[in-house]
Amino acid sequence: MQPKHRADKPIRLPRAPLPALAPERTPPFRWARFLVFAAIAHGAFLLVLTTIKIVVAVPSITAVFEEFPVPSPARNDLDPFRPLREYEYAGGGRGGGGSGTPLAAPSHKAAVLSLDAHRANDVVGEVIGIRVGEHFAGVTRLDGEAGGIGAPFGGDGSGQFGTGTGFGGTAGFGHRAAPMRAQAIRQHPGAEAAERGVVAALRWLKDQQQADGGWSHGSHRLGISALATLAFLGHGETPDSEEFGATLTKAFRFLTASFNTGINMYEHAIVTYALAEGYGMTRSASLRQPLEQRVALLFQAQQVPKAESLHNGGWRYSAGSVDADTSVTGWCVQALSAARLAGLDVPPSVLDSASQFLWNMHHDGTFGYERPGGTTSTTAIGVLSQMFLGQGADPRLKVSLEKLKSVRFEWDKTEAPLGMVLHQWYYLTQVFFHAGGAYWKNWNGLFREALLQRQADDGHWDLPAMSKEKEFNQPPVYSTALCALMLEVYYRYLPTYQQLAPQ
Repeated sequence: MQPKHRADKPIRLPRAPLPALAPERTPPFRWARFLVFAAIAHGAFLLVLTTIKIVVAVPSITAVFEEFPVPSPARNDLDPFRPLREYEYAGGGRGGGGSGTPLAAPSHKAAVLSLDAHRANDVVGEVIGIRVGEHFAGVTRLDGEAGGIGAPFGGDGSGQFGTGTGFGGTAGFGHRAAPMRAQAIRQHPGAEAAERGVVAALRWLKDQQQADGGWSHGSHRLGISALATLAFLGHGETPDSEEFGATLTKAFRFLTASFNTGINMYEHAIVTYALAEGYGMTRSASLRQPLEQRVALLFQAQQVPKAESLHNGGWRYSAGSVDADTSVTGWCVQALSAARLAGLDVPPSVLDSASQFLWNMHHDGTFGYERPGGTTSTTAIGVLSQMFLGQGADPRLKVSLEKLKSVRFEWDKTEAPLGMVLHQWYYLTQVFFHAGGAYWKNWNGLFREALLQRQADDGHWDLPAMSKEKEFNQPPVYSTALCALMLEVYYRYLPTYQQLAPQ
């Protein structure tokens, strides 16, 4: 018997209500983690940005050089320097070879504008015409500022380097300014090597300066200190100079406190010389009064009645001397010439009298010491002094130059009266430079090479073998100063035949 099956029917399950799904949400701790990560990422990005330097090349002016050309000679003028002599640099004038055409006053400026200008050495070297390399600081002079390191002996705040331009129409010291000095060095073979020797010597002299501003020891200390000061000035340094400014400030304090009417006239003349150049280059009021005081003593000493008329117009060992000699007179002439270039009133009668005394010492092409006719040393002194006094064209000097032309510069063999070898070379170097031409060409290589070969590694020079100047040279400040002055001849003064100052 088959079991009964239930008829197939769909199974209906009861519907159970499904729970409603809430919208999905990020747990709070996930937001915090995201924010921390974002902050770290941004911080790292900013840190990277701060380590990146964006370099922008911005043009920088480190030096300014301006010039206005002097008038050219007329076609029919055989003297190419005539326009230079006739042109008035103080406020315009008439030139153009005597054409009478009014000309605008020129303005000359050469200033390094930045203390960091040496970083642009490659560019500046091209501009001023000399690769100065590591010696840039010793070659460059920055424009002076009132109240700078050189006060009260520094510039007057006008920014004028002591060319004399604008101060009575004189000129003579501006050739030492860095750009002008570089041009002069470039014109003379071997002068760049000489410049390195000068900088080394000045650094040695700087280290030898004593606390009171003077140099050396003994009874000649004042004159030797003035020679050292002249070596710095000859290189265009002033109390505003970066490397040697403090040295000159101390030197001027020492020299200005030295006035004494009983002083030896050798030393008095050299001190006057240094103060005259210092005033001409700085226009410092602190130097003018001491300079005027010393110049007045030179006038007074010259006017003392001499025992022999032959000696009228000259100077001797003391301010009251009744005789004269060429050696002392040579330093007095240099001092008065520098004072005139600096703008002081030096009466023509004073210079004319000095020139006449020197002619009184002249005979057959040589200049004597106390009497006519003399040695190589006194002849060199006489020739240079007459050049400074405006007598360079006198035919008598041509005869003297021909006699001097055969002199050789031999370090170990040269002799001189009283053993004053360096003193003789100092004058000969200037004489041949101012004479120019074959005179200078022959001497230039001789003296420069000999000096550079004999310079010590630390920058100083000892005396040559035949010298008897030992009393001046303890330590060797005297020899180092004179040798430096010789190597500065390329730019210390313009050759006398190119002088723009009125004669």
